[in-house]
Amino acid sequence: MRKFTFFTLLLFASSAKLFSQGYTGDSWAQVKTNGKGTISLAYVETPSFVYKDASGKLTGICVDIMVDFVKWTNENKKVELISKFVGDGASFRGMYDKTKTSVGGVFGLGNITITDERKKEVKFSPPFITNFAILVTQNSVSTLSKFEDLPNTFGKLTAYTAKGTLNEKRMAELKQKYFPAMKITYTATSQETLEKVLADPNGFAYLDLGFYLEAVNLKKSIKRHPIADKAAEQFGFALPLNSDWYPVLEEFFNAGGGYLNSPQYRKILVKHLGETGVKLLQSAK
Repeated sequence: MRKFTFFTLLLFASSAKLFSQGYTGDSWAQVKTNGKGTISLAYVETPSFVYKDASGKLTGICVDIMVDFVKWTNENKKVELISKFVGDGASFRGMYDKTKTSVGGVFGLGNITITDERKKEVKFSPPFITNFAILVTQNSVSTLSKFEDLPNTFGKLTAYTAKGTLNEKRMAELKQKYFPAMKITYTATSQETLEKVLADPNGFAYLDLGFYLEAVNLKKSIKRHPIADKAAEQFGFALPLNSDWYPVLEEFFNAGGGYLNSPQYRKILVKHLGETGVKLLQSAK
């Protein structure tokens, strides 16, 4: 009985270790030496940034930028680099934690805000877009004209927010500063938060731009409250701390006068955000 118990404990310990392990990909040193290699793209499905098209193929702003990065690397570094997707894209936390514990050429894709706290856990690429967070309700709710009106305008509403996101921190800040009696219901993902608000006439939430645009494009009942727009943070690709890919990424972003200044980059934004989304981003600057 003791042997069985000890064996069982070892099995559980091994399983836990395996579960916590990240992904692997070729380091830049390996690719440069061998002239070829593969990088792994971990991701969280996020409207406009990483999502499946009508055929089920992954696309989005993050995906298209990485396609351009691989193409640029092959042309300018004279190597044969390919990429592959890893993981199931189900949750931000799953993608982030796996990327954090990965080895070599692994890149985390999605709505990953660059913060000082996260910089202790992962490396970040240069930022590729400004995160535009929007406070939303259904259309029947009166427009919030100033934060001090929160207890009255949103007094009967329930806040929804995904655990572990910056939008959770934004909601906590509103509660602390303006609406101590605010009722908050937590969700597992930002997609679930959107679904809760769309299903609840008395719900409100902070959503990143992509989720808001998804609801608008689907002609759902959703209202933006411009007084609460937040455009302070930036999105970047996450890399394991052991990664040696940052210098190559930085060179890619700086090449040709700056990737973010290129017609190709704007084309990607319009493709996945639409002109409305691009105008919102421009208004946030």
